[in-house]
This record gives sequence, structure tokens and C-alpha cells, in this order.
Amino acid sequence: MKKISFILLFCATLAEAFIVSVGGFDIQKYPSLYTFNDTKPLKVTVPITDLLQKESKNVNGVTMWITRTWQEDWYSAKAVEKNIIKKGYTPIFIFYYFADDISVKFIKKTKKAYFKQLKKFIKYLHKIDGQKIVILNPEYNMRDVSKWRGMNQIFLKSFKMLRSDPQVMVGPCVGDFGNYNRTNEPKEWSFFDPSLSEAAKAADFIAFQEMRALTRNKKTQILKTPQRAYYFSKYLHKKYKKPTMLAYLAVSSYGKGGKEMQANVYKGFVQYLPKMQKEAQLLLFGTFHYFDYPKHVGYFQKAEEFFGILSKDGMKKPSFYYFNKIKSN
Repeated sequence: MKKISFILLFCATLAEAFIVSVGGFDIQKYPSLYTFNDTKPLKVTVPITDLLQKESKNVNGVTMWITRTWQEDWYSAKAVEKNIIKKGYTPIFIFYYFADDISVKFIKKTKKAYFKQLKKFIKYLHKIDGQKIVILNPEYNMRDVSKWRGMNQIFLKSFKMLRSDPQVMVGPCVGDFGNYNRTNEPKEWSFFDPSLSEAAKAADFIAFQEMRALTRNKKTQILKTPQRAYYFSKYLHKKYKKPTMLAYLAVSSYGKGGKEMQANVYKGFVQYLPKMQKEAQLLLFGTFHYFDYPKHVGYFQKAEEFFGILSKDGMKKPSFYYFNKIKSN
């Protein structure tokens, strides 16, 4: 009964105060500049919320990633309470154990290690007093996992374990993959249902992600991201009868005209997010990186370093100003 009451209260709170989140934790501060560049002398590390309180007052969430190599001192429980929760921000944790290696074979091989890491993470969560959101296994619906019914059991066991902390809301995160020329219910959105249909019934929400860059996508496809996300959120809400979350938007400013293109995408979300809240019960909008992340590697190659709305040196991109127009309440 206590768990149900908490979820109802938390959902009501989220409905009243839509969460706008940024990826990050600590940043460097120099006499007159906040930056992600750690090559200058006399750097001082400060919580990212110090900057958010000054420059992005619409933000009320901070997103942190829990990877296979995660250690508790990355984001100490005391620091999360002091610098995030007590300052009025909701911590969002993205549990990303399987990562790009994911396949049915890999899950079966590492399942024991996965639950061991999850148990370690849960012990950490219990040290943090306050509301927390845990987004599980982002982009899991790749390769043969998409149609593997066994994934439901991975999620269901994970949900049960995480709910030993009554201050946690938890749900899975599907990747939006496929033909980005289309927006309104492309066929590929039905492909992952076998892996999610049972687990979705027990989830507090269904999260999804959107990632684009000129190294992999056409400009016309990237500019359609807000519209596609709108239809995807509606599809997920209608299909699974759950609130939705856009766990992270990552649009790289890399390439010719990239900064203007990125800004136009954020401008589009300013228009579509209120509709997503109303029509898909969207509870959260997260941006992947607040700052550009030097040397970040991944599927989008060189473009991975430019997902931020601030440059690594703290300079504001055009997208920053549209991001700040997104309302959290």
C-alpha cells in the first residue's frame, strides 16, 4: 500500500512539474567560465547544478549513467543528496549494463554478472533519501533481443529488485530505430513488442530515446526528430497504457550547418513537448549532454563529441536558447 501511495504521489508531482533533465554531474570552473575542458591549469570541480541554477533555471533533473564499469564514487550518495535532491532536482539513473554488446547470447552469458551489478546499484540507491527515477537497459531492442520473449523476465526481476527502495520509479527504455524518413507509426515500432509486452504491464513508465547525427543520418531525417518523437510517444502510450519518458535526446551539432540544424530540432521540441505531455503522458525530457564531451566514442563516430548544447569550452550554441524555453512546470 505504501508503494502504491508513493507512486501515485510521485506521478501526481511529475504531472504538475514536468521534468527537464540534462546529462552530467561535475564540471570544471575557472574564474569566469564553466567548462568541460580539463586541460587548463587550476581547475576546480563543481556540481553541474551550480551552473544550471544560473543558466538553465528550467532544468529540474540530472541524468547519470550506470555502466558495466560503474563505481559508487562516480556519483557519491552524499553528493547526489546534497547537490541534486536538496537543490530541488530529481536524479535520473540510466542503468546501461549490456550496452552495445547486447544480444540474446550475451545476455544469457552475463546475466549473473548483470544482476550482481544491479544488486550493488540498489544498495547504493538505498543510501539516497529522495525520489529517484531508474531507466533500465536503454536501446536494448537491438539484434535478436528485439523479438526475444526472455527479455521480459530480465525486466520483471529487475523491477522487483529495484522496488525494494520505495522511492524509486522504474521502467525500460526502447530505442527508436528504423527508417527516419517516416514519422507516423512506422512498422518497426511493432518489432520489439515480444520483448516488452509482459514487462510493460509492471513498469511505472515506458522510456525511449532519439539520437541523430550527420555521420549517420540525412539532414531531412534529423529535422523530423521532434515530429517522430511525438508520434512515437503517442504509440507507446496507446500500446502499453503507461506514461512515457524521452530519456535522452542526442542531436549532434557536428558537420556543415550542424549547429543551426541542432537548434531547429530543439525549436521543434519546444512546440511538440506540450502535446506529448497531453497526448502521451510524457513525464520527462532529457538532453543527452549539457556540454560537448571530448573524446566520447560510439556509433556516430566523430559526431559523438558534439551532442552538447554548450561547447566543451562553455560557449552557448544556438540550441541552448531553445532548450531553455522548454518548461518544467
